[in-house]
Amino acid sequence: MKKEKTLYISDLDGTLLGRDARLSRHTTEIIRRLIKEGMLFTAATARSMSSVTLLEELEIQLPCVQLNGVLMYDFPTHSYNGCTPILPEDARKVVDILHRFDRMSFVYKADETYGLHVEFERLSNDVEREFFEVRKDKDYKSFGQVKNITVADDDRVIYFTMVDEYARLKAIYEEIRKIAGVRATLYSDNYSDLYFLEVFSSNATKAKGMQRIKELTGADKVVAFGDNLNDIEMLESADIGIAVGDAAEQTKECADLVIGNSYEDAVALWLRENFNG
Repeated sequence: MKKEKTLYISDLDGTLLGRDARLSRHTTEIIRRLIKEGMLFTAATARSMSSVTLLEELEIQLPCVQLNGVLMYDFPTHSYNGCTPILPEDARKVVDILHRFDRMSFVYKADETYGLHVEFERLSNDVEREFFEVRKDKDYKSFGQVKNITVADDDRVIYFTMVDEYARLKAIYEEIRKIAGVRATLYSDNYSDLYFLEVFSSNATKAKGMQRIKELTGADKVVAFGDNLNDIEMLESADIGIAVGDAAEQTKECADLVIGNSYEDAVALWLRENFNG
């Protein structure tokens, strides 16, 4: 009888990573060994190239879903093999709403080789200032401060992201949700008391990225791990959706299974016990 092939895919922050936003040595050792034994494993994250740096030690052999499904990064070839931009007219609608609320975000634009250029008008809080300081000198992402964000017809806008208090972002979120061509997610930051608001094409989701990798690998089923509201669709679309114990309550309610806490290597320990089992 042919052995069933399973794809395992995990969110990073709050799920696979510890409280220090890094892979623990124990998690790294377990997952790297299981991949060498034939486990099909990859990640689906809201991060972009920073996820590649974090995951290099795992020696992943599959594509990785980045920016909540906007980009697909291929580890074996060290290149992008997919991008889902926002239509220019929809991106302009998002910009108009943000200007109306006097709250502009980081705006990601991709060139033809998927190089990322991030524009912003101002930095609104310490978390955004830290986000900028950590990433401003990275080779894979350039930053530019402008007086007014604009979107030209030939701009490839792929992502908006901002972090702020929930009450300040909720009204913006509700307005952006009315734009048919985009998807907005509002969820808590794993490392502060603030919330992230992220906007991307309605054709880009972690769930769709997961499905694409399933088709590429010929997997029979998918097991997905997550913790936050932006993981819910992926968990519900997987054959088995697993939430970590310290996940958002709404995410746990949507999962098939709840395991241990992210900061206690829960995903890696579950994989060790259940891969091939």
